[in-house]
Amino acid sequence: MNIIYHCYGSAHSSVIAAAIHLGKLPDSRVPGVREIMTLPDFDRSDDRYLGSLFYKGKDEKGFCVYTLGLGGQSAEALQTIKSMLALAGAEPESFHFVGALNCITFMTKVGGALSRRYGLRFIGRPIAAWGVTRSYPMLVSLVKQVKQQLHGAGEVGI
Repeated sequence: MNIIYHCYGSAHSSVIAAAIHLGKLPDSRVPGVREIMTLPDFDRSDDRYLGSLFYKGKDEKGFCVYTLGLGGQSAEALQTIKSMLALAGAEPESFHFVGALNCITFMTKVGGALSRRYGLRFIGRPIAAWGVTRSYPMLVSLVKQVKQQLHGAGEVGI
């Protein structure tokens, strides 16, 4: 099984969801801004990597976890990826795509735009991380739903 958390740029919500999924961020408390900013891939990807898969690791069931940025045409991009997988003969049920963008706040989007679009990382990155702290319970809930669905009820570690 391949679990692919996707968002606009593979820089914020998908990175946080993957980190929670893999136990790199806690599921029992909201991490601090500094803790979020120390993730090596938080607020690091840029538009030239849209459409690129980033492998993040294997979870406790051996499922591969990835992040993916789909840009502003995410529905169309996702459909294209699924079509390409079908053409390549991949088993469609071996890929589980999870949208994470709806789990973040407006402030994360503002911070991300300041950092990534305008190059103001010194102010944008902390704002994006602070925004993540405000929406963190939604991201934990998303990951919990994914694990319950894929790992089965009663076997979820979060």
